[in-house]
Formats: sequence, structure tokens, C-alpha cells
Amino acid sequence: MLVLAYHVIGDVARAHDPHNLAVSESALRSQVQTLRRRGYAFVTMAELARRLPQGARKLCALTFDDGAHDRVPELLAELGVPGTLYVCPGLDGVPHPFLAAEAGVRLLTRAEIAALPEHVEVGAHTLRHTVLADADAETARREMAACKADLEALRGRPVTSFAYPECGYSPPCPGVARETGYATAVTCGQRGSLAPHELRRVSIDALENRLTWALKSRDLWRVAYSSPPGRLARAVARPLRHGMLR
Repeated sequence: MLVLAYHVIGDVARAHDPHNLAVSESALRSQVQTLRRRGYAFVTMAELARRLPQGARKLCALTFDDGAHDRVPELLAELGVPGTLYVCPGLDGVPHPFLAAEAGVRLLTRAEIAALPEHVEVGAHTLRHTVLADADAETARREMAACKADLEALRGRPVTSFAYPECGYSPPCPGVARETGYATAVTCGQRGSLAPHELRRVSIDALENRLTWALKSRDLWRVAYSSPPGRLARAVARPLRHGMLR
């Protein structure tokens, strides 16, 4: 099982992308094609959740956080794969909060979220990208339930997938996510496990090279990241990645 986490797909100048979030369309195409050659089948997070009890080897879920207004729905259709977009319906079409204004990238409007095509699963990301790293159970429940209800009203169908904003979640969050009716809740970076409500993902960013992609696409990044050579490499690369959301 491989769950990949993206943010923005498109060409954004490095000066306007302080967190290295924008991955080019050509890179996404190449990555999907590589995984397809390795025998991966692509699923939404909702489908992955149904397959977890039986085992989910050789399944890949493409996930996209924040709900950028980019060409992800069209690209997924062209590639013949589904995807899951985690959106914040309370940030109705605002400029992308993690890119410079000069990038000209905004988030999806509520009307655009409602109109997303069938091959795109809509998941919840709180109404306004509220970080839950220190949330008590009541706060987490309020944030998760409000976003779920709003998206279900917009889409007219159940919303069963959740992503923790900035990947942070407090100890009560996994249980609250389950109680609120989410089949999965995902994190990223070095956080998470194989448990469905703190499900780990592999973050893909603008600075990937052949080595990092080879490790990440085989879910070996965590091992390499924590090794002595990995720590040394991070120290050398830190000036390039300063401020990046991992």
C-alpha cells in the first residue's frame, strides 16, 4: 500500500513557493506511469479503506491537500486514475495560503467543490485548515464534524476521508475521527502508522530527484530519513528546504 500526498500541481516559480509544494504536471504524469509499470492499481481513499482489512498491497492512493484550483481533475482523467482531494470549504476561493500571492493560485470555491467529477473523491480537511496538533477531543470533534456535514451538503453524498491539516494530530484525534464517521484519517511526514485513523502518507514535493522518488515510491523514505546518512543529508539540504511543510 502506498499513499502519496501532494498539494499543488502546476508550474510555480520557486520564489513564490516557499514550502516547495508545487509539483509539475509532467512530474505527476511520470510518477503515475512509473507506479503503473510496477503493477500498482490506483484507488481513492474511500476504496482503500474498504480494502484495508483484506490487505492493500500494490494499491496506490493519490491524495491532494488543501484544494488548490489547478488541473488535477483533468490530469487524473487523462491518466485514467482516481484521486482524493482534501478540501477546506470554509476557505471559499481564497488565495492559496501557503504560496505567495504572486503565484496566482487560489483554493477551490464551494461551487467548484460541489461540481468536482465522479473520479475525484472529496475528503475533509477542516473548514478553514485548523491545525489539530494540540486539539482536545471536543475541539477535534467540532472541527471534523462541521467539515463533514458541510461537504456532504455540498456534494450530496457521504464524506468518509479526512486529512489532518499540516499532518498534526493530538492523541484524541484518531478516536474522534472514527466516532465522527470517517473511515480513514491521514497524516504525513514522519508521523502516522498503518492504523486507519492515523494513516501515514509519503509527501511528494517540488524538490524530488531520482533518489528521493525511488525511496519514497517504495515507502523506504522513513528508514532513510532516520538513518545517519539521512540525517547528514538533511543537514546539508536544510537551507533549500527551510520552512517546508513535511
